[in-house]
Amino acid sequence: MNARWKVFLAAQGAYFDGTRVSGFARPHDESGTASNTVLADLSHEGLIAVSGGDARNFLQGQLSTDLQELAPERGQLSSWSNAKGRVVTLFRVFQRDEVIHLALPQPLLAPVMQRLSMYVLRSKALLTDAGDAFVRFGIAGTGAEELLHQAGLTPPLGVNEQTHKDETWLMRLQGQMPRYAVHGPAEALIPLWQALQAKDARPAGEDHWALLKILAGEPTVYPATSEHFVAQMLGLEELGAINFRKGCYTGQEVIARAHYRGGVKRHLAHARCQTPEPVSPGTAVKLRGQNQTVAEIVDARRDIKGETRMLVVIQDEHRASPLALSGKEDVTLDE
Repeated sequence: MNARWKVFLAAQGAYFDGTRVSGFARPHDESGTASNTVLADLSHEGLIAVSGGDARNFLQGQLSTDLQELAPERGQLSSWSNAKGRVVTLFRVFQRDEVIHLALPQPLLAPVMQRLSMYVLRSKALLTDAGDAFVRFGIAGTGAEELLHQAGLTPPLGVNEQTHKDETWLMRLQGQMPRYAVHGPAEALIPLWQALQAKDARPAGEDHWALLKILAGEPTVYPATSEHFVAQMLGLEELGAINFRKGCYTGQEVIARAHYRGGVKRHLAHARCQTPEPVSPGTAVKLRGQNQTVAEIVDARRDIKGETRMLVVIQDEHRASPLALSGKEDVTLDE
């Protein structure tokens, strides 16, 4: 986490759990009576910078999207898979100047950098940890677009599109509710955060940002679920995170076969349950009253009503079956 940014967040009442902001002394009012817009630090995401003359071509041979379409005005949601087509991690890909950046969950940063570096070979591509290079935060909610306009910025209209003013960049994220990732130097984003908060945007911890991501249908791959799913199981085709017209990349044969020949019998679904305990990624979902696992938790967070909202990968044949967690709590799919 950028040191200046961390000092600023601490002064705003942030509580830290490593690089993760777990909450604020002045929490977001989730009732919506004061504001429908939240601010959330994104330092819980690691950031890899890929530079050098071969950076784009190198990533073209690794990621599921077409890196030739990446531009300063358009980012990507992409995936990196192993040779068997299983997703190692998802990346939020964006370009600043001539450097390509890959945002991913912080716990996967070190192992992914190490494994990805093994494919560089003689390519003129350099992978570095850029987590401290600049600041990133998210803004989301029905009032987000208007607040950004009031701050003198032009919010991008389409998903993955980027706009910028000077060194402050905005990217529109997935979902019907407006969600944006903001990145730039601390000296620009500190006054921006203050201006947005002064307009009644409320600070929120990482759990709330993850909840919004779940509700938007955007999956996250964590260490507990890394290499568990083929890309189509995570709904990446529907999210535009796979390009079937580009050339070969790691895992491409399996992913393409699943697309053209079918055979994927597990897919992403929204679900919910009532449970007093946190639900972790990788948790099994079983047929109610039986020991047969038919789904796996991708991510789960509790909402303001105390209900746990989830993304699960479930066997298609059991989408209408009665489901439960191992603790016997009923799981209901949102159709």
